[in-house]
Amino acid sequence: MATIRGVVVSKQLVYDPTGAKYIKIDVVEERELPGPVAAFSAQDEQTAQLMREVMPLVTQIVRSLPFGGGKIAVPRLTLWLTDEEVEVFGDIDVGDVVLISVEKGEIRVRPEG
Repeated sequence: MATIRGVVVSKQLVYDPTGAKYIKIDVVEERELPGPVAAFSAQDEQTAQLMREVMPLVTQIVRSLPFGGGKIAVPRLTLWLTDEEVEVFGDIDVGDVVLISVEKGEIRVRPEG
C-alpha cells in the first residue's frame, strides 16, 4: 500500500453546468527541493573542493527563497464533494493534512490523526 501525506491548499464553492453545488478541495504533497549539488558534476579535485565550500551557502540561499522554505507543492488530488458528502467525510479546511492511501485499485482519503 502506498500512502501520500497531503495538505489541503484550496477549498471553494463551485457549480456544475446544471446548477448543482459542489465543494472543490485541492490537495498537494509538499516535497523538499532537491539540493543544487545534483546540477553540478565535478571535473577535477579543485572544482570538487570549491563546490564543497560553496554548496552550503547556495543551499541556505535556496531554502530562504520565498516559495516555501525549500519545499515545493506537487498537486496530488482534487475532490468534488456535495454538501452531504462533506458531512459524511467530516469538515475539512485549508491547511488540514489528509492521508491518501492507494492499494489494489482503491483510493482512500482520510484526515490525519
